[in-house]
Amino acid sequence: MIAIRGATTIEKDTPIEIKEATVELMNELIAQNSLKPENMVSVLFTATKDIRSAYPGKYLREVLGITDVPILHFQEMDVQGALGLCIRVMIHYDAPVRGTSVYLRKSKSLRPDLTGSSIV
Repeated sequence: MIAIRGATTIEKDTPIEIKEATVELMNELIAQNSLKPENMVSVLFTATKDIRSAYPGKYLREVLGITDVPILHFQEMDVQGALGLCIRVMIHYDAPVRGTSVYLRKSKSLRPDLTGSSIV
């Protein structure tokens, strides 16, 4: 089993922004890693405390049709100076090789070693 990470950000805490960002992130993770829902063991989401209008995992079920995978949501630690309006995901996946992490939008600043970005 492997774990694949990803993150994205939104501009405002609205259900539509959470939906768009989550679907974009998951589609990119699925595409870059050739993921199949039947090999997903679980999906864990965290969101910063300023995201409260919707659960990101809701859109895996409603939009992407991923209905048979356990999903949990957590609040990200509230660290002073941390990136706000950020959604993170960890997918546990049944595969023998490493996966590719995906960081979109302002979350690229979280892992410049993986994204080649210096966005702050």
